[in-house]
Amino acid sequence: MDFVPARDTSVTSGLDQSQGQAKRVSNERQMIAKLDPAELQDRYLRLYDDNLILKQHARKQEDKIKRLATKLTKVVEDKKKSEATPLGVKVAGRGTETENLLDEYRNKISELRDQNKLLKQRVVLSQQQLQAAQQMKKSQTLYDNVSSRIDTGQSKRIPSPLLHNIRVIGPRDSARNTGTTPRPNTGLLEDARVANKQLEESLQRAHQQLSTYEQQMESLRQQLQQRDGEHEQNLLRLRSQATGGDSRTNLQENIDMIRLQRDLRDKSDELRRLQTQSTNFESQNRSLQVTNAELLKEIDRLDRQIKDEQQRTVQLRTELRNGSRSNSVVYELQAQIEDFRRECELLKEANAKLVSSAFSGDRDREFREKERALKLQIAQLEAAMRADLGERGTLLDRLTLEKEIEEALIILRQRKQRQEPNFDFLQKVDDEKGQNLNRRLLELESQLAETANELEKTRNLLFMQYKINRDYKLEVDCVQRKLDENQSEFQSRILESGQLLDIRAERIQKLEKALKDVAYGTRQYRVQEQPAVDGNLTNDLIEDAIELERGQNLIEVHISRASFNERALEYFGKNTDPSTFCSLEFFEHELQMTPIVKGRTPEYNFTAQYIVNVDDFLLYYLQKEYTVIELHQTVGQSFQTIARCKLSLKQLIEGNQGRLHGTAKLIASHQDTIDIGTFGVVEYWVRLRVPMEQAFRLLKEKMKAQGYLVTTSRQATKTADDIDQQREMDPNMNELTIAILSCSNVKASSPDHQPDLYCIYKFYDFADHDTITIPSSNNPNIDDRAQYPVPMDADLDRYLKQAQLTIFVFDDRDQKDDRYVARADIPLLPLSHDNQIRGTFEMHNDRGENNGTMDVTLKWTYSYTPPSSATRTPAQRLKSGSSVPREPLALLPDESISGHKTLAEKQKEMNIKLKSRDVLGPGGEPRTKPDVPRNSSGSRSPTFAEQPRNGRQRTSSNASSHSKQVSFDNRIDRAQPRPQTEDHLTPSETSRTVSPGK
Repeated sequence: MDFVPARDTSVTSGLDQSQGQAKRVSNERQMIAKLDPAELQDRYLRLYDDNLILKQHARKQEDKIKRLATKLTKVVEDKKKSEATPLGVKVAGRGTETENLLDEYRNKISELRDQNKLLKQRVVLSQQQLQAAQQMKKSQTLYDNVSSRIDTGQSKRIPSPLLHNIRVIGPRDSARNTGTTPRPNTGLLEDARVANKQLEESLQRAHQQLSTYEQQMESLRQQLQQRDGEHEQNLLRLRSQATGGDSRTNLQENIDMIRLQRDLRDKSDELRRLQTQSTNFESQNRSLQVTNAELLKEIDRLDRQIKDEQQRTVQLRTELRNGSRSNSVVYELQAQIEDFRRECELLKEANAKLVSSAFSGDRDREFREKERALKLQIAQLEAAMRADLGERGTLLDRLTLEKEIEEALIILRQRKQRQEPNFDFLQKVDDEKGQNLNRRLLELESQLAETANELEKTRNLLFMQYKINRDYKLEVDCVQRKLDENQSEFQSRILESGQLLDIRAERIQKLEKALKDVAYGTRQYRVQEQPAVDGNLTNDLIEDAIELERGQNLIEVHISRASFNERALEYFGKNTDPSTFCSLEFFEHELQMTPIVKGRTPEYNFTAQYIVNVDDFLLYYLQKEYTVIELHQTVGQSFQTIARCKLSLKQLIEGNQGRLHGTAKLIASHQDTIDIGTFGVVEYWVRLRVPMEQAFRLLKEKMKAQGYLVTTSRQATKTADDIDQQREMDPNMNELTIAILSCSNVKASSPDHQPDLYCIYKFYDFADHDTITIPSSNNPNIDDRAQYPVPMDADLDRYLKQAQLTIFVFDDRDQKDDRYVARADIPLLPLSHDNQIRGTFEMHNDRGENNGTMDVTLKWTYSYTPPSSATRTPAQRLKSGSSVPREPLALLPDESISGHKTLAEKQKEMNIKLKSRDVLGPGGEPRTKPDVPRNSSGSRSPTFAEQPRNGRQRTSSNASSHSKQVSFDNRIDRAQPRPQTEDHLTPSETSRTVSPGK
């Protein structure tokens, strides 16, 4: 039994439905083409960059938190030490005001903890929402990707390709649930940081879902392409079977086609669902970013609150010191605070220096030398301490000895008093001895007091030195620890920068690959001919599909038939049905022949197809040349040419449709038939498969891409050559680059035409240099650059200080060889001081009137060092001699080594900022005017894009015959080069940009 649909009652209705299906397929294909996978990839890379920026911001916040925590712990430790050490008067207890302030602080801390709990609850809610979304995703079965053959009416769940191959940074779910005890005074910031990391994890999961959705969309696109191929095959089968065949098989194929249409509709619905889901995930991603920004704002607000609290604590401490402690304790605390501030400033300066210098080898050596100097100073102080201790021991020994002597004297006195001798002379002797002993005792007591004072001073000095050494050790340990932390941070930043550079390199490689595809036409596309209204152009839709490369086009020339007049029939004579054929000559292709046809109005119906490259040669041929059609008559086994006609294809370029239909008159070409004149007419049509506008656009894209590739390759080879030359160059050699960028408002000698401008100049003892000719432009963009290798000797230095560079501007249309349009004089004195010349210079004509401006740049490739003999007077040269080395210049009183600025800063200060009107035209476009091709002989003329590169290049070889005669009056005659002597050069000055004096 045959299952025939109700609508397919005839073959014609099936064909109408197939045509409608073809239209629908074309519309759906356009919709699918709008979805660019490169755009999705670009979005992913942007999200990845945003994630990296957020990580950097989080690291900065962590550094701030660490610094605040270290400061707080130091203050607490110092407070504990000051309370524990018995220095000064010990405070018995705190006042009531201090207790009240501490209570207020505890209340504020409790309020901050409550706010932290609220933030934690918000984070838990966001986690629950994400877990619910993950559970919904996991609830899908393994067979969700298999589409059901029966339409159940249920919405299909499609996994998301957003979270695929994304690296997750942060703790896992198990580690997130475990609670950690926060550190004192930093728990609030730690919780905020954990919440920020959780939001980053949710954002990364959203990225993974987006990547999985992208993969599924790509697979669906491949399936749709396969279905399109099958559908086209079915259309071919239907078209071949439309004329005849079995109706039953045709109806069965129609049923299969309807089923395929239904499957295609289902796939399009799935694609729409995927698009809606991707938009939903993008909105979720935006909401996550908004919440992340809010949390960052909350962290900043908490940081500000902590700073306010710290300021209040400092104020309270100052009040406590003023109210409860003595002046000595206040002084010591203030000294400690000042030490802390100085230490903080020193650490900040050291950190800034370390970051700026990027931990270079010189900086590491400086730190090591400082460390060695500190260790040496500590060792010296320890040795001095030991020497002081030894002296103290000797002094104590002497003191004990004197005490023993005093005790012995007392014992002798006591014995003397007990004996009481009767001799007077002995008493006198004893009195004299006692007086001597008393005097000696007084001297010993005074020496003992002085020794005690010295010992006390020594003890105080040793104690102060001990404190200084302890502070030095702490400072060295802190600096070493900070150095290790900075080194680790620097290594992490280097790794991150390497990752960013890898990402950028991948992007550059992709762009270069796309550029090469555009430039060299590796991508091919299909051009299909739509059915035309004209009956002469009705061809099959599928059979005419031709694959053309980028920059190619297909030109078809069709010769339909020819009709002869009475004179031509008389020429044929008795042969009423002459055998004729036509030959077609087009561009650079081979000669094409039509088949031989008999009759008075032969119908050839011959179409010649030519695949051509759309370039200047083809455009010139279509604009200027003609296509020749010749009519031939067969005579036996030979033929003779009897007539010809020329077809002008200029309307193909000017018209919009790319089709040309008409008739051409056949003109007799045989010697015997000169009097016949018009032989008849031939009907033809010509068409372009690709419209001319699209062909021009593809040509411009291809030429632009080729130009970019050529310039990049030239720059790469130029940099490589420069590096090789720098390696092989003599150290006394340098290279000067002279760049003529553009001219503005240059008027011609006669006002009836725009000038064709080019420039000529002569530098030093080199040959004349002339630039390319810019046709028909008052504001030419010349962009000419020339390099001159020169030895840095006394002759060059004298030339730079005394001469000036004169650049002449000529008009190529001017017939007078000795007249120039304008000239610009550029002083070369800044070059002798190692400064580059960049700016806009006024130009004057031969009558001295202003005639426009010129933008010029002159700069050294390497640092210019003038010879030592060039900077001295002749008397100094004779006095010092050539063998005496020159001493370096001393600094001025107001100069210092630390006050010298870097090259980047000086360039930033001295650089001249040109306005947009100096480089661009009045409309914001570059000052370029394309040259019109002037070649009329059929040879190739330069294109608009190639004109600046492939124009008529003027060199020194043709300057004498074609260029204007110029006399350079400001040239200084240079002596023959002599061997250079080894001489000490002066230090090169810092390169800076100067503006020319007008």
